Amino acid sequence: METSPPDQRKTGRKANGLAIIATLFAAMLLLSPWQASFCRAEESEEQILSLEQLIRMAISGSPEIAEVKSQIAVSRSELAQVDAAYYPQLESNTLVGPDRNGRRPAVIGSRITDPSADLSIGVFGSTDLAVTQPLYTFGKLSNRREAAAKGVAAKEFSLTEKENETALRVKELYFGLVLARAGIESAKDGMAYFEEARSRIKRLLDVGSPNVLESDLYKIDAYTADTLRSRAEAEKGAAIAYFALKSLIRLPPGREFEPAEKTLSLGEEKLVGIDVYVRKALAERPELRQLDQAAAAQKSSVEAARSDLYPSFFSALAGSFAGAPGSETLHNVYIPDPLNHAYVGVVGGMNWHFDFGITKARIEKEKAEYERLLHTKAYGEMNIPIEVVNRYQEVLEWKAAVDAYEEGAASSRKWIVAALANFDAGLGTADDMLRGMEKYGQNQGKYLEALFTYRMSLARLEYATGMRSW
Repeated sequence: METSPPDQRKTGRKANGLAIIATLFAAMLLLSPWQASFCRAEESEEQILSLEQLIRMAISGSPEIAEVKSQIAVSRSELAQVDAAYYPQLESNTLVGPDRNGRRPAVIGSRITDPSADLSIGVFGSTDLAVTQPLYTFGKLSNRREAAAKGVAAKEFSLTEKENETALRVKELYFGLVLARAGIESAKDGMAYFEEARSRIKRLLDVGSPNVLESDLYKIDAYTADTLRSRAEAEKGAAIAYFALKSLIRLPPGREFEPAEKTLSLGEEKLVGIDVYVRKALAERPELRQLDQAAAAQKSSVEAARSDLYPSFFSALAGSFAGAPGSETLHNVYIPDPLNHAYVGVVGGMNWHFDFGITKARIEKEKAEYERLLHTKAYGEMNIPIEVVNRYQEVLEWKAAVDAYEEGAASSRKWIVAALANFDAGLGTADDMLRGMEKYGQNQGKYLEALFTYRMSLARLEYATGMRSW
């Protein structure tokens, strides 16, 4: 039996080891996509979403926005129809049917006779066609194209308006969700203070301290009722806001998310002069820009209606072909043969429509619609600056409220600390301690509400000016 030299055996073992390592590496490469997708599936069960992400998801899944996009598609189709009217148009008619076979008429003496058989039936077919090319229409096509193009632009601005409305709705729900959860935590803090007071009162009652009474425990129950009610209301608000946000962003069942913000803050927005916001609103508000385009489109519609008072010039390629195999052809330029013929030619022409007041009434209707749009735009330009000023002042008002309630909540917390210390030292009463806790809960709740209203005031100011921070 032959034996391999030691070097060969080592070489074989190395080769086998390398093969095993290579096989494991290949297996890892094959399994890594599955592992990655499994990890992604686990991570996707609960997402942390920022306000900007929620807005984009709500916009992409909104059926209202999809409806506006469909309207834009309709307007673009109308524009395409007008563009196609500049090119030639072909119209043809084809007829096929039975016909009596005929022979050329014969002249016998002074009479023209028909030598065709009475019961001879054949087949007849004909095709008439015309290719028409507009040459000059006095603005019928150009004005209608301009109206269609401006109509598309108006619909696109209505899409921007609908997106801004969706963003404002998402902000309201997002801030409401964060507010409600912060309210729940605030209620928990309040309950912790009351429980701390309860334990201190019980401890003093157990040692027979004259500074406390049994009724102080009942006072705690009375004071905590409002806190419990506020907590239940916050939990309801959080549940509703969360469900509404999930519906807006089209998150499927079984998929959850968490807002990126855990508590409301003042944000980083800094106000500029009110004149800046008014100018931005007049320049960027999608409703006004939509009215601009709609008015321009209607003005073109007025001109298009006026152009209907004038003729339209065109050129045409006209042809006619007919054949009846069972009938003889009559070759006579003075007597047309409807059964057997073929001709084609290029002609020029003019089409001019006349009526007794229909076109004039249509012009007046288009002018009235144009004037209505101008009045609507003027109304918007008058009222939108007022809305901007109102939103701007609301921001200032609620910023002052946030500062006031924040200071009040901080002072109430200091009041609680001092009241607890005085109570432990036998210098304070349970009433003073409980009033401080109650006032802290009120100020903290109003602080959170003021913070929510402040953030929404900023959002409404942004909406009123047509700006986007997302």
